[in-house]
Amino acid sequence: MENNMNYKQLADNLCEIHFLYSRDLANVFEQRSTRGEEAALFWLLKLGGTASAGELAYHLGITSGRIANIMGSLERKKLIRRRRSSRDRRQVDVTLAEEGKEHIRKVYDRAREHHIRLLRQMGPDDAEEFIRLMNLAIRTISAEEKGFPGSV
Repeated sequence: MENNMNYKQLADNLCEIHFLYSRDLANVFEQRSTRGEEAALFWLLKLGGTASAGELAYHLGITSGRIANIMGSLERKKLIRRRRSSRDRRQVDVTLAEEGKEHIRKVYDRAREHHIRLLRQMGPDDAEEFIRLMNLAIRTISAEEKGFPGSV
């Protein structure tokens, strides 16, 4: 089947979808995604409630300056606490406050409800296939970025 596959035609179709519907896709993902402060809170929760600012910057794919701004804002909102690391005074440890846990759980629950509605509208077979293909696309892109073209 691979030999009969017209990848150029499929890529053209994907480009058309991308360009024709980029605003719609951006709106869907913007409304249902977490970025910036909420992504930092999510990663803190996922990492057990405490991480270094550098670890968060790495997971978010942002600069140390950007993470410092995000941390400052979250600290002013009392969603996190920051302190110098006892292991390495150059590092800052970030701890998720109870208010931060509560906030990110609410954000996550709202996002999950939106996703449930979308997946239900797709139907069970298409929903499972959509998730499978999204995971495959992310793994493929990630492998290529790490220098392993074609590996998944």
